[in-house]
Parts: sequence; structure tokens; C-alpha cells
Amino acid sequence: MNSRLWAGAVAVVAVLLSGCSSGDSGLDGPPPLPSITVGSGQAAESRVLAEIYAGVLRGTGSPVDTRLGLAAGEDLTALDSGAVTLVPEYTGRLLERLHPGATATESDAVFEELNRSLPAGLSVSDYGMAQEPGSGEAGEAGSAEPAQNVVPLMRSGVLTAAQVKALNVVAGELTSAELAQMGDAVRSGERTADQAAADWLGAR
Repeated sequence: MNSRLWAGAVAVVAVLLSGCSSGDSGLDGPPPLPSITVGSGQAAESRVLAEIYAGVLRGTGSPVDTRLGLAAGEDLTALDSGAVTLVPEYTGRLLERLHPGATATESDAVFEELNRSLPAGLSVSDYGMAQEPGSGEAGEAGSAEPAQNVVPLMRSGVLTAAQVKALNVVAGELTSAELAQMGDAVRSGERTADQAAADWLGAR
């Protein structure tokens, strides 16, 4: 992984930790970073996204596990119970689940409406430019279908500011074409989800 991704995902951590360091050699020091569990749905793209998030978050110094293949609708239950810390979602589909009948379709409007519809204790970071493969022209002018941008749905207050920044770096880097290509590779058996994620991260 080259300096472009690390600059956004890791350098902030070093700055924050250096500001927290103690001048003595006793027990004082920065608190340990939280343990994180990244969940996913059953779709190949969801599993790849979870592995990408896990890889980036490991780069911030936290221990990270994955819990892949959650059943439909199980993501909110797992988040509520604390079984997972975050899961990849698509903005439009999540909005439709949380606010049936919402009329927002354009990416920014869907994201704003989604933020207003989230249950207490849950939050999202920046949505990505990557959209759900097969969503076509959803979200474009004249479309009745909401935009389906990738977004991490997470438990509020668990991730550090640097870790949220790391997720935002992914949002700005991953494209729809890359996500579709990785999903196809996993479905065909050419790559596993963690291999596809490692390929993507290693190319940054």
C-alpha cells in the first residue's frame, strides 16, 4: 500500500497518538485502540467491502475481526447487540429500509435523508463514489430510483476520528467499476473476498 492511502488512513493516527504521549516511563500512555468487528452481507461485493474496511482499519493499529455472510436484515440486529462494529451498506437501500416511502433519489439528498433516518446509536461516514453494481442510472436526474452509493454503517462512538478518516479515504478511492470487477472475481472463484481486497489495497 503506497503513501497515498496511508497518508489519509494512518498518518492521522500518528499525530493523535504523539499528542497523547506521556513524558514519563510509567504506566501512563495512549489508551489501547478498540477491537473492531466488520460484518458483511452475503453478496460478494459486501464481503469484499468488509475485507477492505478491515484491512484499512488494521492499518490504524486496532485488532480487527470479520463476520461475513450476515443474513438479510441481520446487520441492524448485529450492530445493535455489538456483535459487529460496522457493515458496508448502500445508501438508497438502507434508506428504503429505515424510511419506507422516502422520495430522495440524488446521492447527496439520499445521504442527508439517511442521516436523519438512522436509529439512535448508529451513524455513517462519507458515502463513496462507488455504487452498487447493477444499479444502473439510479440517482441520476430523472431517475425514480435512489442512488446506491457505498457507505459504512457503524456503531456511534466506537471508532476513533482517525479510523473514520481511514474509511473516508476508501470512499474517495474505490470506484464502481472496481467493486463490480472484484465481485465478479469472487463469484467466479477466481479470488476470495480477502484476496480481492488485498489486491485492491496493495494497488493503492
